[in-house]
Amino acid sequence: MHRAKGTEFTRVLLFGLNRDSMPMGLKAYDYDDEELGEAQLRERSLLYVAASRARDELVVTYSGTASSLLPPVG
Repeated sequence: MHRAKGTEFTRVLLFGLNRDSMPMGLKAYDYDDEELGEAQLRERSLLYVAASRARDELVVTYSGTASSLLPPVG
C-alpha cells in the first residue's frame, strides 16, 4: 500500500482486510486517546490511498470480522 501512492491501476485487489490485519500494529503500542486517533487516521488514509488507485475495479476481501476501517456492508 505504501508504494501505491501516485500510481493508478486498472484493477486493485485488497486481500485479507480483517480486524486482525488492518489497522496494522496498533495493538502493539500503548497509545493515549489522542495518539490512537492519529494512528487510526494514518491507517485509514493508507487504506484510502490503496483503494483509490483503482481506475476500473476494486475488490476487497476479508475473512472473519471485517476491519473497522471498512464501511459497513448492506
